[in-house]
Amino acid sequence: MTTFTIDRVDLSSPLPAAVSDHLRGSGFEQPEDAWRMLGQIDARLTPTGAPEHLIPALAEAAGSSLQPDRALISLHTLLTRSGDEEIPALLDLLAVPSASRDALLTILSASPYLTTTLVQDVGFLLETFAGDAWRTLQPEEELDAQLADMLDGASTPDEAMKPLRTFKQQAYLRIAVCDLMRQSGTPAVLERLTDVADLCLQAAHDVCGRKLQARHGRPMLEGSKPSGFAVIGMGKLGGRDLNFSSDIDLLYVYDATDGRTEKDGTSTYEYYPKLARAITDLISRLTPDGQVFRVDLRLRPEGRAGDIANSIEGYRWHYEIQGQAWQRQALLKARCSAGSSEVGGRFLDTIEPFVFYPALDQPLILEDINHMRERIAKALIERGSGDYHVKLGKGGIREIEFIAQGFQLVYAGAQGWPWERSTRRMLADLAEKGYLSDEEASDLDEAYLFLRDLENRIQMTSGHQTHEIPREHAAQAVLAGMMGLSGPTLDEREAGPGRMLEAYGKHTARVHQVYDRVFHSAM
Repeated sequence: MTTFTIDRVDLSSPLPAAVSDHLRGSGFEQPEDAWRMLGQIDARLTPTGAPEHLIPALAEAAGSSLQPDRALISLHTLLTRSGDEEIPALLDLLAVPSASRDALLTILSASPYLTTTLVQDVGFLLETFAGDAWRTLQPEEELDAQLADMLDGASTPDEAMKPLRTFKQQAYLRIAVCDLMRQSGTPAVLERLTDVADLCLQAAHDVCGRKLQARHGRPMLEGSKPSGFAVIGMGKLGGRDLNFSSDIDLLYVYDATDGRTEKDGTSTYEYYPKLARAITDLISRLTPDGQVFRVDLRLRPEGRAGDIANSIEGYRWHYEIQGQAWQRQALLKARCSAGSSEVGGRFLDTIEPFVFYPALDQPLILEDINHMRERIAKALIERGSGDYHVKLGKGGIREIEFIAQGFQLVYAGAQGWPWERSTRRMLADLAEKGYLSDEEASDLDEAYLFLRDLENRIQMTSGHQTHEIPREHAAQAVLAGMMGLSGPTLDEREAGPGRMLEAYGKHTARVHQVYDRVFHSAM
């Protein structure tokens, strides 16, 4: 993109035809709107003594981004809402081309959701982009210390509401930038997203537990032994490969029903459901600052009709007497995410014989899984989204997971396989054991990473839990740019959607081929 000559044109005048053509040729679909916003930015910055070349520099930066119109809207919002004391540092960041400016413009052009986090806290923006902080994923220990600092002085769930939401938003933004700028691989990104969820759940467990103990006293078992409670992560949280905008699937478990609190004798059967409801509310309540996570508790015994928290013995009884095949499949991902690691470990030891039952009817297990897949496919066809659904469509993420889980349910118990929650590691194990060829396992792993990458970028855009590739060409062009499958020129942007859909089709076709081989032949 060549340098603009806007500095020699009165920005308050009508848009000159030559500049309009230049803007349109640089990717701005609405040159009149772009001209108006540049004029308003100029009016905002002129009193601050901004350099004359800044407006052309901003237009150039927006024009080379993934979505020029969106980038300029975001820059307009950022600069017109920032205080005078923040403007000089922002101009230092925006005036000169740099990797940090590219990273910032990637967010401003691709994700209105993440842009909101930056506009609301310019100090955080500058801390992230004025240096190299965006280049690396924060270690879990650093995130833990940061959250503890933000929660310092928050003694009740209400006081923890805003800090928890701010922490999650800022941590996820840092992860998103590092991911989009290809500074870290997809596996590390998914694990760090999971670390953030674990830390938030542990913090919620601690602050809610302190409030309940202040009222009721510490829950104790017979013999003056402290009672315990654990938060079990399920689904992608349990597998440590959480999406950018996943719900978190949880089970709440405690050690025994016959304990009592020290102060007022409340039974653990009454106490721990209160704790579970408090944690759920703190994490999932929608406030002016948003949510921490949407919480899904439907995997518990009896679903929505069941107790929100159960004892270890209660879970054992349910799974032995009423357990269903789909529950065994879901429990493959179970992991202690927060709370007492001792209670979480005892829960996992208790359910392991149910999950990895040693003598299963292979055809029935595979038939159950395949019937579930067929019901999903039918529902997608009915709503017209099957071809573009990254998670549930033909050859999508779910088919890869079903392949890994099918082998585990059939063979892990009988052959004494270790409990493996990671889909990718399970695929590698299956190749080593000879159930998948090396080529099949490699193709499935490559497809899994591509599809998870695509799914995360779809969700980064809006912050919603969606798994569908957009149908509009312009939206596909932005998504292709986020995937690194297009470039800054108009021709490259136009070619991006085709490249992305071609890669998507190649991966999903191969996944479905392997799925058919596994589920429609002897395993």
